[in-house]
Amino acid sequence: MKKILVGHWETAAFVIILIGAKAFLGYPRMVTDWGLTAGWLVVLFSGLLSIVFWLFIAGVLARFPGKPLTEITELTFGPFLGLGINIIVFLYLLFSTSNVLRLFSEASTLTVLTETPVNILALLYLLAAWLAAYYGIEAIFRCSYFSFPLISIGVVLVLLLLYPYFDLKMLFPLMGSGMGPVLMSSLWGTSAFSEVVLLTYLVRYFSFNPQRLKNVGVFSISYIMFFFIVIVMVYQMVLPYPTGSETLVPFYQLSRSIFLGHYFQRVEAFFVIFWTFTAFLWIATGLLVGAIILQDTFKLPFYRPLLPALTLLTFTTAFLPEDLIQAIKLEGEIRMVYGWIIAFILPIFVSLVALILRKGEDKVNGSQN
Repeated sequence: MKKILVGHWETAAFVIILIGAKAFLGYPRMVTDWGLTAGWLVVLFSGLLSIVFWLFIAGVLARFPGKPLTEITELTFGPFLGLGINIIVFLYLLFSTSNVLRLFSEASTLTVLTETPVNILALLYLLAAWLAAYYGIEAIFRCSYFSFPLISIGVVLVLLLLYPYFDLKMLFPLMGSGMGPVLMSSLWGTSAFSEVVLLTYLVRYFSFNPQRLKNVGVFSISYIMFFFIVIVMVYQMVLPYPTGSETLVPFYQLSRSIFLGHYFQRVEAFFVIFWTFTAFLWIATGLLVGAIILQDTFKLPFYRPLLPALTLLTFTTAFLPEDLIQAIKLEGEIRMVYGWIIAFILPIFVSLVALILRKGEDKVNGSQN
């Protein structure tokens, strides 16, 4: 059977949508809490720092052409320690996917489907995600590629329609909470761009070389960083601090503020379409990449038989938090504050050890270490 490969444009669209899904949840509120009126600066600095981190990580992929990060970790640290590191990454991905599932399900119940039990919504999200993960990486990447322009246009239209409510004075003082807090927040704010690291576990499915993969990552982070900056600035001009720190679903609240006349109301209904799609895509990706990490770690021939167990585990883990507030705290105080350590620092550590031990480099006789 012919091996499925995806191109660089599909990959870029995939990463942008994954990272951008945070805009539909609490990300604008979080950076507003961190930087106050300088929330957009937190986005800028964290995006630039994420690019630096990604360049380090992409460097190790070039030393091991065609090998995913799971295999590189094992080659660098040995089978025992390498397995432990890969399991830590898998558990973090499981936690992230479960919490995203809970947050999107709770947000759907809170805003548009107020009479529907949250566990039913979570189950519907999961079943659709399971089906997408079963069809594989090509289905998910192609979906991302075709939906990317529609989502981008929809977000731009919402932001433009909010123009009458802009108040530039709400962006001052420019340094917000101060240079020190802004810089510190920018460090852990790199967690917002951590989805780009998922590409390192999918390299065998790409039809392009590691150099192009590095460029795809830089482009994706830069693109979504620009959108995040604009979204946060608009959010702060329309819902200034401290009001902006009290909104559970910021982008939905922005779309509800739009008024186009008495005969064209409820603009947020269009937003819900993009919202549910990005949720479904994120959860499907979590299931797919989690299964692939386990497949590579335990040298299994196929990943699809793992999907039913992963789906059940994700559903169970999603409801460990008692309520929405606890799930929001897990997202804002744990995943967004400490997630960059596993997402970026751990792969960078693997890269440095591989460089020091000269792993992956060609010997004089042409073989690899």
